[in-house]
Amino acid sequence: MTHYLQRLVLAALAISAVFPLKLAAQQVPPDAVLRNFELSSDYLLEIDGQEHPKAKIYQSKTAGAILIRAASLDSPVLLSPRAGSVETVSIMSLNMQPTGAIDILANAALIPQGRFKIDGENVLFSVGGHEAKLKPRPPLTGLHDRVAMLDHSPAYGPKAEAYTPDPAVLDRLRQQDQPVRVRVFFGSWCPFCQQYVPRMLKVDELLAGSKIEIEYYGLPHPPWDDEPAVKAEKVSGVPTGIVYAGSRELGRIQGDQWSNPEKAIRAILGDG
Repeated sequence: MTHYLQRLVLAALAISAVFPLKLAAQQVPPDAVLRNFELSSDYLLEIDGQEHPKAKIYQSKTAGAILIRAASLDSPVLLSPRAGSVETVSIMSLNMQPTGAIDILANAALIPQGRFKIDGENVLFSVGGHEAKLKPRPPLTGLHDRVAMLDHSPAYGPKAEAYTPDPAVLDRLRQQDQPVRVRVFFGSWCPFCQQYVPRMLKVDELLAGSKIEIEYYGLPHPPWDDEPAVKAEKVSGVPTGIVYAGSRELGRIQGDQWSNPEKAIRAILGDG
């Protein structure tokens, strides 16, 4: 083999090693049902009695199933609640979408591993000689910053990156010359919060270094009406963002305003 051909072969091998999921997706379409697995923050994985906080757990509303990826497991694991089944699938049979969601390819071979058991709120299953448990992730409570939010809830990151705030509004907010504080009351267990609080996280990232400080106050599972901070600020629902100048409340971000939180902040601050 000539040096030229050797270089071509090595280049091809390098490309296939870096982009295996993309190449597979170009050749085989996604399964009609086993698709749109989105990263979830609702669960934690335990393997042989040890928590694996870096394990990635995905849920698909389309499939009504859960996909688990963990370094300690030889292959991704598919849990299908409707059938009660546990199966493994080759990582080469997964396609990563630009959004971070995952599809299982139509020609994927699903290897049966038995059935899972329900133990209270936990899902117990065996795979590859390991005893595993899927359990609810405890809610994030109390006062936290953006970094702590992203550390606790893996799904927040991709959703934050998917949001593009209005650049003109951000420019105006960066010109704010007096300190402003935004406190976001939320529940990490709340589906609406899971959808829209990441948008505020993106705004928070892009306003770093400005006069606008954003903080997050997590509430426990309902009922949370007796929380001192909730009573003090008369919070009636989540997510609620309260904008302050010093100790003075300027306004609140609620309901549909969460679609564009940067615009909501701008509207509260006005032209002053």
